Amino acid sequence: MTDAAAAAEARIAARLKRIGEEGSQLLRHEARWRDKQPFLASRGYSLRPRFHPGWRPSWELHPGSDPRNFEDHWQLPLWTNIIDATRDSDGRLVCIKRVRTAGSEIQIARYLSTQPLRNDSHNHCIPILDSFQDDHDPNISYIIMPHMRPMSDPPFELVNDVLDFAEQVLEGLVFMHGHDIAHRDAAETNILMDADSMYPQGYHPVQRKRLPVPNWSSDAPHYSRASAPRPVRYYFADFGLSTHLAPGAPRLVTGGLGAERDVPELSDMIPYDPFKLDIFVLGNVFKSQIHDKYFRVEFLGPLIAAMMQRNPAARPTAQEALQRWRHIRTRVSVIQRASRLRGRDETLVYTILFDILSFIKVVYVVAKKFTGWSLSWLSMIFT
Repeated sequence: MTDAAAAAEARIAARLKRIGEEGSQLLRHEARWRDKQPFLASRGYSLRPRFHPGWRPSWELHPGSDPRNFEDHWQLPLWTNIIDATRDSDGRLVCIKRVRTAGSEIQIARYLSTQPLRNDSHNHCIPILDSFQDDHDPNISYIIMPHMRPMSDPPFELVNDVLDFAEQVLEGLVFMHGHDIAHRDAAETNILMDADSMYPQGYHPVQRKRLPVPNWSSDAPHYSRASAPRPVRYYFADFGLSTHLAPGAPRLVTGGLGAERDVPELSDMIPYDPFKLDIFVLGNVFKSQIHDKYFRVEFLGPLIAAMMQRNPAARPTAQEALQRWRHIRTRVSVIQRASRLRGRDETLVYTILFDILSFIKVVYVVAKKFTGWSLSWLSMIFT
């Protein structure tokens, strides 16, 4: 081995050692969940091995290996109050959130999951599967929810994906407002997607492109939204800033928190209408996550302009926004609905190539749905 090769090998070994050392240290919020692992297990929820007391990094048994190739290397995202888990009764992937027992979040989330609200098809609020108090601190409770993916992971592909998304979230906003609940933080980070039908073999909760254990090292195959066996459904989550007003109470609040910082009326001192705030924030989701990223969605422009007016009184209500949207939607042709979303940073060659591939894919999906015709090798490419 030459001196240069030996030096390169030493650098790689040192780098892998550093990566391993970093991954072997639980972050502070991870350690808090590790301490609760026995209690959560007693309630029927299993955490990943990384969060078990006495955990030892599995890659240490394989000297020279890349720690990133081991499932327990990956740290929990920096959300101190949320962790993924598996429900023991049926193996379902869930999400556990630590909340204040006396806080409004758990009260609102539970209310939206009561019957008959839970079975209302217009309800797009993430369901609460279970909830219970902490074993030592009565001021802390835990709510259990289905594990979901971010609203655009994987990304939207067709114009029809956008039509479906906009319809669902506006419908969900009308539902919440109709029950006197203002979300107050309806940004893209708090809109999730139930993608179970897209991922028939599941996915890992942190490394979402991979399969869950024991096949963690393999990529998770998935359908597109158009070809999934069941329609994708979107949900509002995180009611930590939400307000449930009593019927007839003044529709005014104060508070300057939220993921969307460009809302003009946000104030800790001057009261504002939280329902009109929701309109602005959701309008910005349409703008920043769809309109500003893709061509072929120009039809969203007038709705965005109305929802994001600086004067809250000039914005439509949720019901009016939904009505405007449905009028816009009727004017989107069938051909446009089946069109691929073209990224605003695409080159012409890329656009032509992927438009052709997208057309073939749409034809295949339509043929498969209406005739049952399928070729396995095409299915692997086009779903």
